[in-house]
Amino acid sequence: MSVVTILWSMGAGAALTLAAVYGVTWLLERRLVANLFFCTFAIATALIARCELGMMHSTTPAEFGEWVRWYHVPVFVVFVSLVLFVRFYLGTGRAWLIATIIAMRAIFLVVNFAVHPNVFFTKILTLRHASFLGEPVSVLGDAVVRPWIWFARVSQLLALVYLIDAAVEAWRKGEADSRRKAVIVVVAVLGPSLIGILLTQVAVSGGLGIPYLDTPASLITLALMAYELSRDTMMSFRTRLELTELRANLVQVGRISLLGQLVSAITHELNQPLGAILRNTDVAELDLRTARPDLEELRSILADTGKAVRRAKEIIDRMRTLIKRRSVDMQPLVVDNLVQDVISLVRAEAASKQVVLSYAAEPGLPLVSGDRVHLSQVLLNLIVNGMEAVQTCPVGDRRVVVEARAETNQVEVAVRDSGPGIPAADIDRIFEPLFTTKSDGLGMGLAICRTIVEGHGGRLWADSSPTRRGAVFRFVLPRAG
Repeated sequence: MSVVTILWSMGAGAALTLAAVYGVTWLLERRLVANLFFCTFAIATALIARCELGMMHSTTPAEFGEWVRWYHVPVFVVFVSLVLFVRFYLGTGRAWLIATIIAMRAIFLVVNFAVHPNVFFTKILTLRHASFLGEPVSVLGDAVVRPWIWFARVSQLLALVYLIDAAVEAWRKGEADSRRKAVIVVVAVLGPSLIGILLTQVAVSGGLGIPYLDTPASLITLALMAYELSRDTMMSFRTRLELTELRANLVQVGRISLLGQLVSAITHELNQPLGAILRNTDVAELDLRTARPDLEELRSILADTGKAVRRAKEIIDRMRTLIKRRSVDMQPLVVDNLVQDVISLVRAEAASKQVVLSYAAEPGLPLVSGDRVHLSQVLLNLIVNGMEAVQTCPVGDRRVVVEARAETNQVEVAVRDSGPGIPAADIDRIFEPLFTTKSDGLGMGLAICRTIVEGHGGRLWADSSPTRRGAVFRFVLPRAG
């Protein structure tokens, strides 16, 4: 196998490897559109390498002309991929220039297959043999060049203008990241592209007797941009890890802050079983002081004491589960059980604030997919907010209702209160971090709730009608399975 074949095959293999890597990266993270066009550019580079090998190993002018014809297919893909890559990588670039370049190259490609032997030449009369990398290869000899070649040169010039204009526009943004990307485009894309275009023009003219050499320039672009994209990918991955950790910390802080508001309610909840235990202990002690203790009465007292202990343990376990830091554990959940558990936590608080707290649900609700603790936090926050909102209402009008109903492929849960409602100016801002209408609020509760619900594949929003008293917070969760 010749040296040229080995080198061009290795270049094509490297290009296809990069195409596979960044194609998979785009499939995993669809917002990285620049990676998709980098992938198509790499595939086109491998095809160009194959066409150039075919031209260098051609034995007749007809075979050479056929390889030149098919060479224009990956060249078209390269032009389209580069202009779109720059557009999505820099976030700049004039749309009309992109459309013009793609349209011109598409017309050029159509004409290429409409004429014989190809769009570059009317006739290829002879081939010459030249020494390249120490071995003889076929290069263009005598040929008649078509006028259409000027159309190709204009499109190439427009592509260079587009790249320069996009880089300048990115530089003018003044941000360090934009300026770094502008430099990368000039060095990695514009420089090798200009070299490749010049070498192609020399090869077409046939004056210096060199083969088509687009592959080396394209490989330089691939190598430099692969390094840059991998750097961006690693930084993006690190940023996502930091955001995930920050989100988990915010959820934990929000949960602890919310539970701090429920201290009095939990104290009241624990006082009931603890008071029952104390009373049962006193009665048992008095009974044991008698000459003949009533064993049946003592058994009954112990049974009542056991129930009170279990009740206290349930309250403590529920609080411990809510307050401890944990990762998301997606499981099929029964909505009724989830709501009833949360209501049991705030029932005493609602009673102390003279709020009527109720729950209404459609029968036979399907299971939802979610994390019990995180969704409990969302419900807890919405119910507590509702109880606070109705404090300005007369005692008989203080109501908070939790509702649940099934929808197509999801379940909707709503927390409705009879308070003054949400001002129209604030309805779109209440979920923003640090925005609060409370004098002592942190402005993180609803933002955290929305983050949790969206992390479950759902949606959280608020309704407030000027014709109906109160506000409604709704969220939907996907059905399990």
